[in-house]
Amino acid sequence: MQNISEKLVVPGIEPPLNVPSTAIISEKMALRALLRLTIAMLAFAVISSLGCIGNIGDNVPKFGIYLASSNELVLSEHHIEAYYKDTHTIELNAEGIEKWNSYLTYTTIPKLTDCLFSQYFVLKIGGDEIYRGQFHSSASSIVYPGIFISDALFKLDERRNTISIGFSYALPAESKQQPEDPRNSPQVLSFFEKANLLK
Repeated sequence: MQNISEKLVVPGIEPPLNVPSTAIISEKMALRALLRLTIAMLAFAVISSLGCIGNIGDNVPKFGIYLASSNELVLSEHHIEAYYKDTHTIELNAEGIEKWNSYLTYTTIPKLTDCLFSQYFVLKIGGDEIYRGQFHSSASSIVYPGIFISDALFKLDERRNTISIGFSYALPAESKQQPEDPRNSPQVLSFFEKANLLK
C-alpha cells in the first residue's frame, strides 16, 4: 500500500499543514539529532575546561621564592622537604636541589657572578608578598642588612641539601629593643604546618 503522505507530495505544491510529508518529518528529526549532538559537545567542552582549570590550579605554587627583578619562581613548596622554624632552614628534595643548582652556571670554580648572589628575592604565600630579601654568600665580605638567603654560591647535593634564611640588622646605640623578625611570619609558619613540612 502506498503511503498517504507520499501521495500528497507533488512537485511545486506545498503539502497541507495538517498532513506533514515524509521530507518534513525527516528534516525535523535531523534538526533534533543535530541539536542533541551540539548540546552534548558543549557539555563535554565545559566539563573538559573545568578539569583543565583544576589541574592548573593544583600546580600553582602556594609558597614561592621569586626573583624580584623578573618574578621568576626560584623555589616552591614542591621543592621543599622540610622547613625548620628554629633556624629558618629549608631542606630541599631532589627536585629542589636540581632547581637550585640550575642557577649556578659556573663549571669548575664557584664565582659570585655565576649564581644568585646579590639578587633580590620576594617570598610569597598564596601570591601575597610576605617579605623581601637578598641572596647572599659567606664568601662575600659584604654584610646585607635585612633578610638574606645563604649560601647562594655553592651547589647542593644529597648530603648538603639545605639553604638558610638569615636576618641581620644594626641597632642604634641608644636602642635596646630588637626589631621584629619577619621570618617568624604567622602566614609562613602556618603554611608549612598545614603542608606537614614544619619541623
